[in-house]
Amino acid sequence: MVKKPVIPLVLLACSMALASCDTTPPAISTLMKQIAQASQDSSADELRACYAREGVTPDQIDQHVGGWDEYFDKGEHWTYSGITYVSLADAPNNKSILPDMITMAQGGTVGGIKLTPNIKVLGFILVSFKQPGGAQAGATEDVGIASDGTAKLALELQH
Repeated sequence: MVKKPVIPLVLLACSMALASCDTTPPAISTLMKQIAQASQDSSADELRACYAREGVTPDQIDQHVGGWDEYFDKGEHWTYSGITYVSLADAPNNKSILPDMITMAQGGTVGGIKLTPNIKVLGFILVSFKQPGGAQAGATEDVGIASDGTAKLALELQH
């Protein structure tokens, strides 16, 4: 009698269990791939294409993309290290998402300023960068579904 190896079955069971745990909506997974590519390429143009255009001007998008300049500047030595999605429902339990970020994503007042996202926010995308010396940083962006049905990054507008 030949014994069958147990390890491959265990690995198969684990990989199946992990795949079933991913609750990221497919449209958001597609956007995450685009953002990851823009981050790896250090491309503001590629990143700009990831933002929802509803109710915003190109200048407003450019201002927001400018917040990524530090990560895209080769002289700063930041390299892309990962991307994750946190749903709005899970955000209160995630230490990377501050309460004010949730308030802004839902359209609320923070510090006396009324902010409203340009599209309905479903969650947050966290993009991580690292430096050779071990320093880590990143960007947290609101994400939702644009009028064309694709996932896009949202902008909070002051009212």
